[in-house]
Amino acid sequence: MGVEERWQRLARWAGALGLLGIALLYAPIIAISTLGEPPLHASEAEIAEFYRNTSTTSWYEAAEITSVIGTLVLTWALVGVAMVLGRAEGAPFWRAAMAVLAAGILSANSVGNVGWAVVGRHGPELDIDVAHYAFDSGNIAFANLWLALASFAVACGWVTLETGVFPHWTGWLAMAAAVGFVVARFFWTSEVWLIPYAAFWVWMIALFVRLVRGRVPSPGPAPTATEEHALP
Repeated sequence: MGVEERWQRLARWAGALGLLGIALLYAPIIAISTLGEPPLHASEAEIAEFYRNTSTTSWYEAAEITSVIGTLVLTWALVGVAMVLGRAEGAPFWRAAMAVLAAGILSANSVGNVGWAVVGRHGPELDIDVAHYAFDSGNIAFANLWLALASFAVACGWVTLETGVFPHWTGWLAMAAAVGFVVARFFWTSEVWLIPYAAFWVWMIALFVRLVRGRVPSPGPAPTATEEHALP
């Protein structure tokens, strides 16, 4: 198999895994929201009612596990996107490397943020102060994740705008989402975060669909002799 064919395969796998990861991530999230998931600024009574619902719902734990699996599948896709864009960026691939690191933070956040799952196992007997702490710590971790997503969007959007490997509107949308995430982090209990969050996933879905279709960027320009001698 030639080099171009391998890049085509990588692109299609990244796109397909991205769409699958989104489905695995958000199907359980939507299901859990039907249990009365409270807003970020919820009262103690709303939090307690939510955890009582999760503790008596047979499928809640399975939904939590599925969402983690979805995030891990999505991480594979995001790394694939970063590699494809890194090919267009060319050496030294520093923005692509930053995108890979941001994707890793997404995965670590999903695997390590277990407060809600722990509380859900002890809902009826749980002290309300402990429940409130778990709820807030989980949501603050989610809010901090916005900054990692912003970093990923900046890295990929920058390469897109500089190289034109994808339509420029996707690059600007990524940049807008990144700025929105940073602003939203300062007002994390408000609903303003939904705007950059929606923009980010519209951008991601657009890239995944394009990659599934095999639209692979061309490799970036090789360094000149002068540039190579200038490196330490």
